[in-house]
Amino acid sequence: MWIFRIIYSIAIFGAFVLLRNQLGIDINHAISYALGIVLSINLIELLVSDLKSFKVIMGFIGGVLFLIIAYLITSAFDAVFSNESLKLGFYFLVVYLGILIGYKNYTILENIFSRKAKKEGKPKYISIPKIIDTSTIIDGRIADIVNTGFVEGRIVIPTFVLKELQNIADSHDHLRRQKGRRGLDVLKKLQEQKIVPVEIINEDFTNLGTVDEKLIALTKKLKGKIITTDFNLLQVAEIQEIKALNINSLALALRQNVLPGDNLHITIQKEGKEYSQGVGYLDDGTMVVVENGRSLIGSEVDVTVSSLLQTESGRIIFTKLK
Repeated sequence: MWIFRIIYSIAIFGAFVLLRNQLGIDINHAISYALGIVLSINLIELLVSDLKSFKVIMGFIGGVLFLIIAYLITSAFDAVFSNESLKLGFYFLVVYLGILIGYKNYTILENIFSRKAKKEGKPKYISIPKIIDTSTIIDGRIADIVNTGFVEGRIVIPTFVLKELQNIADSHDHLRRQKGRRGLDVLKKLQEQKIVPVEIINEDFTNLGTVDEKLIALTKKLKGKIITTDFNLLQVAEIQEIKALNINSLALALRQNVLPGDNLHITIQKEGKEYSQGVGYLDDGTMVVVENGRSLIGSEVDVTVSSLLQTESGRIIFTKLK
């Protein structure tokens, strides 16, 4: 849109300068008129900035319709628009307003085609964009989740998240630098997969300070959802009434559900805290403590669940050898 604004502004200046003799004005007045129109256009855009976004076809339609309206107005009020310079400036102003309003209201055209699809028996599928933050990229599990096909819609990665990730990768702290580089590897995997489209958005909110604030603002604008592992961002999203998807909650929901008396088949990998204990793990990472399993480290064994303990760090399953 910025390229269009620049080209349109150049066209305004060019029109007034090249046609100054026909308009009966000198070069200074031509530049003044053109500058006034460009400033007025920017003011109009500020006033309608809250309207919905748009595409090129509706912009063209809006421009043509408003050009016709401008012609009718100047014809009806010919006495007011007797000055040719004023008339030309009015045309530019109204046409830009039409293009802008049309561009920001593409959903009108979209709804027309949506109704047509419904009449043809084709239900409309609403794809909700998923905005991912830095913590999600560094965590890495999002790439595996996407590969399963459970994520629908497009994944959106803002450039300010990429900048934060790059800063972490360039950190002087070794652990922090490793996390950043792992995040860049995960990002590459996301871009290479073909299941879900990944879009890099250049939009930044310079009036906002933190990355979390920008993520909230972008999610509101796109009417999407945030995917994160950041507890603080989850809290802020809840306050702002933004839908946030917590990967940690997903992992908990998918963990293997066991009850006392259930049988498990695990590999004892190391010794436990108590002398006779051995420790193994389920596929979801849940720790399994095996009574009298110390001597069987490295062996695959069948065990029976005796009890479960929920701690702050996770769930621990206590078992006995069968």
